[in-house]
This record gives sequence, C-alpha cells and structure tokens, in this order.
Amino acid sequence: MLKAIILIVLVVGVLGRRTPDGCANSGRAGLPDDSVLQRAAKRAREQAAAEEAANRDGNGRPPKSGGP
Repeated sequence: MLKAIILIVLVVGVLGRRTPDGCANSGRAGLPDDSVLQRAAKRAREQAAAEEAANRDGNGRPPKSGGP
C-alpha cells in the first residue's frame, strides 16, 4: 500500500510540472528567431522566381508540354 501511495505522489508530481503556465514558457522553444524565418522565406521566394524564370522560353511564356 505504501508503494502505491509513493507511486501516486510521483505521478502527480510529474504531471504537475505540465501545467498550462509551464507549457506557455516552452511554446516557442523549438522555433528559430523571426529573422531566421524571414531569411528563409526570402530565400524560398528567390528560388521560386529563379525556377520560374528558368522554365520560361524566350517569349516569356511557359514552354509547351511535349504531349500528343
């Protein structure tokens, strides 16, 4: 019976650390800074523009598909 009480106290103690205010502090724990996200978005836009420009023919139109 004593083991069960000790186990319950340990489980409640571990779960008690997962309170809403504890989760609020770690909400952005794995996210990079805003400047990093902005650079990544800019780089993605530049790459998409470069790929689109590479896929266009001399007339500014996308190339025709080689289908039948």
